[in-house]
Amino acid sequence: MKLLSEIEVNGFRSIRDCSITGLGNFTTFAGLNNSGKSNFLRALNAFFNNQTDEGINLKVNDDYFRPDMRKKKAKQIKVSVKFSLPNQFHFRSELQAVKSLLGGNEFTITKIWNRKETFPIYSLNGKALSLEDQQRINQFLQLINFRYVPNRVHPIELIKREHQALRDVLVRRLGKRGSADDSTFTAIQKTSSTLIEGLAKDLYQASPEIGSVRLATPNSWADMIFAFGYKLGMSGIELDDAVQGSGIQSLLMLETLYLIDRDYFQKFGWKQAAIWAIEEPESSLHTSLEALVAYYLSSISSNSTSRLQVLSTTHSDLMLQYADKIVSVKKENLETTCKSFGSASEAINRLSREGISRWSHPLLHYPLEPLILVEGKYDATFLEEAFRILKVPKPPRVSYIERLENDQATGGVDELYNYVKNNSKVIKSRQTIAPVIVILDWDASGKRDKFSKLLDDSDRFKILVWPDNALNPKLGKSFKGIERSFSNRMIEAVENKGAQIFRSKSGVCSVERDQYEQIKKQLNQIVIGGLIEDDIEHAKPFIQNIIDLCPK
Repeated sequence: MKLLSEIEVNGFRSIRDCSITGLGNFTTFAGLNNSGKSNFLRALNAFFNNQTDEGINLKVNDDYFRPDMRKKKAKQIKVSVKFSLPNQFHFRSELQAVKSLLGGNEFTITKIWNRKETFPIYSLNGKALSLEDQQRINQFLQLINFRYVPNRVHPIELIKREHQALRDVLVRRLGKRGSADDSTFTAIQKTSSTLIEGLAKDLYQASPEIGSVRLATPNSWADMIFAFGYKLGMSGIELDDAVQGSGIQSLLMLETLYLIDRDYFQKFGWKQAAIWAIEEPESSLHTSLEALVAYYLSSISSNSTSRLQVLSTTHSDLMLQYADKIVSVKKENLETTCKSFGSASEAINRLSREGISRWSHPLLHYPLEPLILVEGKYDATFLEEAFRILKVPKPPRVSYIERLENDQATGGVDELYNYVKNNSKVIKSRQTIAPVIVILDWDASGKRDKFSKLLDDSDRFKILVWPDNALNPKLGKSFKGIERSFSNRMIEAVENKGAQIFRSKSGVCSVERDQYEQIKKQLNQIVIGGLIEDDIEHAKPFIQNIIDLCPK
C-alpha cells in the first residue's frame, strides 16, 4: 500500500533539507553506518507520534540540524508528508468533518516545531490551520498505526508487549459474555490457530526443523493475567519463543506485528492503515532467512488488499531486490543527502562499489521466486499486464537482457541465447523453488532444442515456446513475436491512430515490414495504458500454463 507518497524533512538532526518522492509499498534507505538513514524514520516517528525514539519526545534544542545548532538564527524543524489515500481507506460517519477538511485523497500535511512552542504548528497543503482544524488532523493521523522498530529492539519483548494488547481485547470481549465456560477458551484456541496459519508456514520454510507453531492462548480466566506467547514444536517437544535464535525471534516479531495490524486486528475498524519504519530488518539473519524476510515485507505491503506500508534502513542486497523504492543516503560535511535509484540492479551495482551492500548476479536476484526470461521489454510488459488481469496472487518475476544488464545490451533471441549460455552456471545455482523459465516467441520455435542443450536440469531451467493456439487467427505472420497474440480491439486502436493495417479477403491482417517497428511501439503503449480481459483471450491458456509451471 502506498499511503505516503512523498516526505520532506528540514532541519532535523543530520538532515538540512531532503525531499523524497515516489515512495513505494516497501521503501529502503541504504547507506553507510552513521550516514543518517535512521533519521528519516525518526522524523516520521516525530510526525506521527511526536517522538524520535520510544518515550523520547522531539525537542528542537536536541534534535535541530546539528551543524547549524550554534548559529544565531531561528531554529525550527519541519516534516511534510504527502498522503495518497487508497480506495480501502475509510472514514467513520463521525469523521466526515475530517474528510471534508482534507478535501480529497491527495494532500500534504506539515508539522513545524519551534524552540519556544510546546506543540508543533500544522499546515494543510501549505495553509496554516486553526486549533480546531489541527485537532481534526490529529483525528486523521490516529487512523494510522505508525510503528518505529529500532535495530536494538529485543524481538521477544516486543512480541510480549503486543500480545498484552491482544489479551486486553479478549478480556473486554469475554467480559461482555458475563461468564466463560470451557467452550469459550476452546473457541479462542481455534481462532488463534487460524490466525497464525501463515506465520506457521513461513516459519517452517525458514527453519524446517520447526514442526509446529501455536499461540499460547489462555485455558482459563486465571491464565488471562499472563501475556501470550508462541510455542514452537521440535522433535515432539514444545519450546517457548524466548529460547529460539534471534533470527527466528525477528521473524516471529514481524509476523506478530502483521497479525495485529492487518484488517481483522486493526482495533476492530478504528485503524485504517499501518506504517512500519524498521531499522535493518536483516540483522541477525542467515542468508536464506534474510531472503524470506525481504520477500515477506514486500509481499505483505504490496498485496492488493494490504493496508500496510513499509520503510526500512538496510545494508542488504536482498532487501534492495525486494524493495520497490530505493533511496541512497550519504553524509558529506556532517549533512545527510539522499538520491533515488531507478532499479534494484542499478542500486546494487552502485552500493556494492561503495561498500554498503553485497553484489549479487542479476540472475540470482529474487531467490524465492521463479524468474521468467523473455526476448524483450515488450514481451515483459504484456506478460506483467496479463498477470494483473488474471489476478495472480504472487506473479512470477519477468525480465529480459536490457533489464538485467541495465540497458547495456539489446534484445532478441540470439542475444538471449548467448546470455543464458554465458550464465548457465549461475542459473544452476538457483533454488529449485525458483527456476529460470525462458519463453521464446512463436517465430523462434526452431531454436528451442538449441536452448535445451545449454542446461539439462529441468528443476532449475525450463524452455517454453509461444504456441500456435495462443495466436490471434486474424493476424498474419508479418506480426512478429508476442504481438501476434494481441486482440482485434488493440489492432483497431492503432488503426485509429493512423497505423496502416492491410486485410486479405479472408480478413487476415498484415503490415509492411518498414512500418512494423512503429506499430509495435504503438501497441506497447496500449499495453502500458492497461488492457481488458478480452485482450488476452488468445494468450490466456498459455499464460495460465506458465503460471502453473511456477512452484507455489
